[in-house]
Formats: sequence, structure tokens, C-alpha cells
Amino acid sequence: MKTYAVWPLVIAVLLVSTANARQTINGCEIKRRASCPGANLSGANLTKSNLASADLAGADLSGADLSGDRITEANLTKANMSNANLSGANLSLAYMSGANFSHANLAKADLSQSTLPGANLREANLAGANLSLANLKGADLTGANATGAVFAMASLVDANLTRADLTRATLIGADLRNAVLVEVKYCNTTMPDRSINNSGCTK
Repeated sequence: MKTYAVWPLVIAVLLVSTANARQTINGCEIKRRASCPGANLSGANLTKSNLASADLAGADLSGADLSGDRITEANLTKANMSNANLSGANLSLAYMSGANFSHANLAKADLSQSTLPGANLREANLAGANLSLANLKGADLTGANATGAVFAMASLVDANLTRADLTRATLIGADLRNAVLVEVKYCNTTMPDRSINNSGCTK
């Protein structure tokens, strides 16, 4: 009997077991549909976790690494995500009313159809992020880096975009009623009416 033929199967089982091992932080089990409202997950390494449909309302995720995470349809209402790394994370259809994303890294994150009214996105990195159909009513994007971001059909009613960088951003169909647009940088920016705004390009 060739016993060495069994080893690939053993290794595969071990790998699956390791992949399925769930992380628990301060009583919160990191998994799909986790119920951890108000949990303290600040500074946690949650890279490539699956928190889809999780209840993290009011949770402290400040400084946490959630890069590449799947957080679709999660409840992050009033959660603290300041200084968190959410680059490449999937936050589509998530509920994030009043959440704090100040100085967070959301580069290339998917926030399409997410709910973000009153959210704090001051100085956040939204470069290349997808915010199509997102509700950003009354959100604060002061000083945000939104270069190459997509806001197609998004609601930016009453939003504050003071000093936001919208270079190469797409705003087709976006609702900017009563938005604060002081010192916004426009360069190769596609406006809601599909016109191109180059007023802020460096000559």
C-alpha cells in the first residue's frame, strides 16, 4: 500500500479546518451574520473576513484592518470606523447611517447602494471607490480624496464636499442639491449632466 498517497488528502483536510476556524475578539465571533452590536474591535486584524449581514451597530472598529472583507448588507449604524483600513472591502447594501469613517482608507472599496446619511467621511480615502446609488445625504466628505471614485446616481443632497478631490470622479446622475461644494477640486470630472469639468486641473 502506498501510504504517501494519503498525505495530500490529510493536508487538504487540515487546510479546510484552518480556513473554517473562526476568530473571536472580545466576545464577538467574526463570521457571517455575527451579532455584535457595540463590540470593541478597535485595531483588530480582520483581513478578508466574511461579516456579511453582521450586526455591528455602534461597534468600535477604529484602526481595524478590514481590507478585502465582505461586509455586504451589514448593519454598521453609528459604528466607529475612523482610521480603519477598508481598502478593497465590499460594503455594498450596508447600513451605515451616522457611521464615522474619518481618515479611513476606503480605496477601491465597493459601497454601491449603501446607506450613509449623516456619515463622517472627513479626510477619508475614497480613491477608486464605487459609491453608485449610495445614499450620502448630509454626509461630511470634507477633505476626502475621491479621485476616480464613482458616485453615479448617488444622493449627495446636503452633503459637505468642502475641499474634496474629485479628480477623474464620475458624478453622472448624482443629486447635489444643497451640497456644499467650496474649494472642490475638479479635473477630468464627469458631472451629473455628463459634462466634463476641468476647472481645477493644474496647467
